Order: sequence, then structure tokens, then C-alpha cells
Amino acid sequence: MGWIRYGLSTLLVLLAIAGISAGGVALIAAIAATTSIGFVLDDLIGDGEELTKPPPTMFCIANLYVAAPLLVLLHIVHMTAIVRVAAWDGLAFLEIAAATMLVGYLYALVGATVGHELVHRTHNAIALILARIVLGFTFNTSFTVFHLACHHRYVGTLHDPATARRGETWLAFLKRTIGRQTAMALEAEATRLRRQRRSWFSCHNRVLYGQVYTLAIAAAAYGLANSGGLLAFMSAALFGRIAHELVNYIQHYGLVRLDDQPVEERHTWDCRRLISNALQYNLPRHADHHLHADRRFWNLTNRPAAPMLPYGYQTMAVLALVPALWRRSMRPLLLEWDEKKASPSERQAIRERGWDKLC
Repeated sequence: MGWIRYGLSTLLVLLAIAGISAGGVALIAAIAATTSIGFVLDDLIGDGEELTKPPPTMFCIANLYVAAPLLVLLHIVHMTAIVRVAAWDGLAFLEIAAATMLVGYLYALVGATVGHELVHRTHNAIALILARIVLGFTFNTSFTVFHLACHHRYVGTLHDPATARRGETWLAFLKRTIGRQTAMALEAEATRLRRQRRSWFSCHNRVLYGQVYTLAIAAAAYGLANSGGLLAFMSAALFGRIAHELVNYIQHYGLVRLDDQPVEERHTWDCRRLISNALQYNLPRHADHHLHADRRFWNLTNRPAAPMLPYGYQTMAVLALVPALWRRSMRPLLLEWDEKKASPSERQAIRERGWDKLC
């Protein structure tokens, strides 16, 4: 079971590559399989148990390291399909639009998730290069700095732009978080370089040279399929970035941590759905990740004191797109968190901010 669990995302990318290459019915089949696994089977199958015997470590690592070359291949196949549309008038525009959405979804599901896992390997130069490649597909290479220097430090507080505030819609969160994440990453890099007596504007700035990866991917899109390819890539990248930020939105939504408090299990929403954890390399075991940031994904465990999401990650992300449904789903969970898990000082902060009326 572990082999299937930690190889599932890789299989989906391979399926997408085959489907987009063939087009037509094969593309429809690839889209149907991907959506049914991530959005339907996830909640039908329900929660998964801990693996008594994980697959070999090398297998787990290989699935991370193969993500970058597979996404590059997916990018090339996507661009090839754009050229094919230009050559064959009979191919429907809707087919390319569907392929672009599938590609964008995988940029988030595989690229952002694998990138997240690899950025924590701070002493592994190859891992960090691969992280920037996969994150480059969603214009998010600054994540390599922001996530470690800012998010893990400020999670749950008002200082963290990746923590969705209570009552904040996903669209408001999106407008606030993307720019602020980049700004905080730049600020963190400026501080680091100042200590090293180096210029902020230099090749040593990891946020600045990280943009080279995205520019290279965009240049490849233009070189392979001209302006149509560039437009398709940017559309897929935007779709993927929104999907990634929706996951950020649901991971800490409405939870409160004060500046002087340590991070605890209660400050992160967990999810025990089998498919969500399989597709995203145990990222939904998010509380354990914040308590042990350097713990490898196959060693992450469910934390009993962490608040629990009612559905899988993909289902919750879709619910978040409809604010009324999202509030209806989260209101009883937040009220329970306030009553049973929040500290007295956190409850006071919730009242002072007026958040007790925004559940």
C-alpha cells in the first residue's frame, strides 16, 4: 500500500503526459481519472491509517527527485499540444483549455507539494535547485525563502500572510497573501545579506535569482509554441498558483496564535483523508510538520490534539471558493476550537478582534 500511496502523484503526472500527448478521449480520461481520485474517491474512501511499514526510503526520495524532470516533460508536451492546435484547425480550443487546467492543477499538486518538501532540505544543494524548478512553474520561487524564514516563524499570528484570518474570503486572502509573501521574502533576504556585508541587489539574493527559473520556463514556452504557448503556460501557472494558495488558505484558517506563544498542535488544521495524504506526501499531517519541520514526509504522523478538517484537501479547497458554504462548514469547528483548544489569552484576542462573531 505504501508504494501506491507515495507513487500516486507521479502516476498522475505520467497519466497527464499520455493524455495530453494523445488528445481527444485520452485527455478526457486523464482529466476524469485525476479529478475522480482527488475530489471524489478522497472522501468516499475516507481516512487512512498509519503505515506499519513505509516503502523504502530511496523510493520515497526518488518520487520527489523525479518530479522536476516530469514537470518539465509535461510542460513540453503541453506546448506541443499548443502547436498541434495551430496546425490542425479541427482541434477544439476547449481541448487545450482543459489540458491547460489539468497542467495547472498538477503544477500545484505536484510542483508546490514537492517544492515544499525539498525546501526543508537546506543543506542539500540539488534538492534546493529542484525545489526552485518545480516552484518556478507557479511563479513562486520566493517560497524557498518565505516558507522557512517567515511562515514557520509567524504561523497563526497576524504577521503571517499565509495564515488566513477568520472571516476572510479566499479572494481577499489571495490578494493579501501573494504580494506580502514576496515582500517578506525580500525583507528576509535583505537582512541576511546585510549581515554578510553583501549587496541586496546581487546574485546572492535567493529571491532575485530564483526568478530566473520561472523566466527560463516562460522563455521555453515561447520558444516551443510562440505567444500561444506563453499564454497557455501563464494561464496554467496562474491556475496552479491559485490552487496552491487555496491549500494555504485552508491549512490555518481562523486559528489564532499570539506572538509570545510557541507553535502547538492546535494551531494547524489536520486532515486524515487517505488520498489527500497520498497525493500531497502527507502535507495534510500539517500539525506534525510545524512541530518537526525537518521531519521527512514519510515519517509524519497524525497529531491527536490538532483540529481536524471535515473533508479532504481538494474538497475543502472547492468549498472555500463558495464563501457561504465555507463558513457553514467551518463555523462549528471554529466554535469548538475557541471553546476547547484556544488558550485564555487566545480567546481574549479573538473577542478583541471581533472574530468570535465571524465564525
